[in-house]
Amino acid sequence: MNSNSLIRFLLIIVSCIALQCIQNRDDLFYSAVEGNQKIFENYALKNSACGSNKLPGSLALGRVKIDDAKLCFRAIELTSCPAWNTEGFIPDSCKVIGTSLR
Repeated sequence: MNSNSLIRFLLIIVSCIALQCIQNRDDLFYSAVEGNQKIFENYALKNSACGSNKLPGSLALGRVKIDDAKLCFRAIELTSCPAWNTEGFIPDSCKVIGTSLR
């Protein structure tokens, strides 16, 4: 191997290692089961605080992006009890959770 080939080889190896670190996106998502569990936990906490028995509008069928879930949880936390107890109310940020099946 000449020096150019060795440099190219090392560059390819380093690039693959770096991309693997970037492409490992599993830590950005909850599994569907874990996501649904956390959604139900947050609904239960709000139901307890507001004396309600509301269920989530839908279940996550695929992975749940952690940032989307946290936005939903924050919206649930900030919702007033009168709004929470309104029939059919679901925070907008909770409506898009679990819509990606990747």
